[in-house]
Amino acid sequence: MIEQLSEQQKGAIIDLWNANPSPPPDLQQLINAAFPDENHDGRTKQGRLVRKFLSSRKLKVPNRHDYRSKTYDLTSEEEEFVLNNYTAMTGHEMAKIIFNNEFISHRDRKVLAVINKVREITDRSNSAQPFQNPNEIATNEYKPPKSTERAFVRIKKYVNSPFGGKEELGPRENKCLNALINYLSTFRFSHQINGYESNTDKELFESSFVRYTHDKPDLTQEEVDQYIVLSQEVVISAKIQRRVERLQVHLDRQADESEEGARISMGLVESINTAQTEYNQCVNRQQKLLNDLKEKRSDRLKKLVNENASILNLVELWKEQESRERLVKLAELQKQSIKDEVGRLSSIDEIKARILGLTEEEAING
Repeated sequence: MIEQLSEQQKGAIIDLWNANPSPPPDLQQLINAAFPDENHDGRTKQGRLVRKFLSSRKLKVPNRHDYRSKTYDLTSEEEEFVLNNYTAMTGHEMAKIIFNNEFISHRDRKVLAVINKVREITDRSNSAQPFQNPNEIATNEYKPPKSTERAFVRIKKYVNSPFGGKEELGPRENKCLNALINYLSTFRFSHQINGYESNTDKELFESSFVRYTHDKPDLTQEEVDQYIVLSQEVVISAKIQRRVERLQVHLDRQADESEEGARISMGLVESINTAQTEYNQCVNRQQKLLNDLKEKRSDRLKKLVNENASILNLVELWKEQESRERLVKLAELQKQSIKDEVGRLSSIDEIKARILGLTEEEAING
């Protein structure tokens, strides 16, 4: 039974504490650092040992119910880094370097602090244009529509005449809307759209996907994934275009005719050419993927139509066979009815039967 923390466990606790000075980690995080492969909390003996160690170091862990500020205050060095780089990098890119965290979320409060600093700088007069407009930063999580009414509004936002301009929705339109709700609610779609930093990219991704899929209620899951990839390519091509435009602006502003200026200009020209090549490759990927999707769906629908046609033919043949059998049966019943009537006539006086001038065979077969 463990009686005290090892030096390695104490070191893990101190390292985690020092790595997160504001706000400090809570007790559960520190317990997990000391016992990474075990499942303990503050009520276990291991948790009490961690608490005792923190008390000996006069370190107070925050209570889960304590108020925590949702903002982060940049240090003077961090503010200076933002001031020197906001025209060449996005807020997210600067935050990755400032906080030495390649995987920091673009919705993290530290990233938001960098973006707010950029906003503060650009609000000043005579400030340079930022690399990314801080007002375009996406801070809210994407919420897919939950009803057909909201889905229809979402389609009308991106498609001029959805369903041929129909406002009254029939069974097929409702089927399309329900399918679109399912497409937009998949984890992969939400994960992808929430990964974009700007509202422009999020809207471009959603609009591309909605325009491609809003009238296709029969997509397989593989096809939905491919349309997500296709919409990603649309966003990538738009980003490349924006990069080319920025590089072109820098090239146009290059007024220094010195040797150093000429070298910089040549570097910009090469960067522009590289970006344009990437753009062309991206457009080609989009076209190829779109053609593949159209061909696959066309083949699948054609096969379905052929199968349905075969079924319809069988139904028609069955109906024709049934009709023939019914006519034969009716003819047999009619013959039986005539035969019964002739038998009844034969039972009367022979003279009355002769008055009719018919024999049994003649009455039945004519």
